[in-house]
Amino acid sequence: MTLQMFSVDSVDLTETRMFILASVQAVLTAILFGLIFFLMAATRIATLDPAPESAILSILLGAVPAVVFGAGFPYLVQRREYFNRLNDSFPARLVGTLLMLGTYVGLFFYHPATSLIYAVVYLLSRVTILVGIYGGSRIKAILA
Repeated sequence: MTLQMFSVDSVDLTETRMFILASVQAVLTAILFGLIFFLMAATRIATLDPAPESAILSILLGAVPAVVFGAGFPYLVQRREYFNRLNDSFPARLVGTLLMLGTYVGLFFYHPATSLIYAVVYLLSRVTILVGIYGGSRIKAILA
C-alpha cells in the first residue's frame, strides 16, 4: 500500500497531493545531503585546508548545476509532456537521482564548501519552483 501511495501516473505539481509529496521529497533530500556531508567529513576524504583557486569558479560550480537539477527538472516535468512521461519510468528517475547525488559528491571532492553551495542552492531552487508552480496555479484559479 505504501508504494502505491507514492506511485503516480503523471506528475502535476498544481495538485495539492503532488505538491506535498514533492515538498516531502525536498525535505528528505536535505536530510540526505546532510548525512552524506557528515559521513564524508567524518571519514576525512576531503579537507577544508586547500582553498579553491577561484571563489567565483567554486560558486558557479555549485550554483549552476544546482539550479538545473533543483528548478529546471521540475519545470520541464510540469511543462513538457515528454519529460513528464520520462519521469514515470523508474530507470529515468534513478538516473536523475544518481546525477543529482553524484554531482553533490563530486563537488565535495573539489571542495566541501562548493558542495554546501550546491546543496543550499538546490534546495532553495527546488522549493522556489514548487511554490511558484503550485502557488501560481492557485492564484490563476482564484482570478479565473
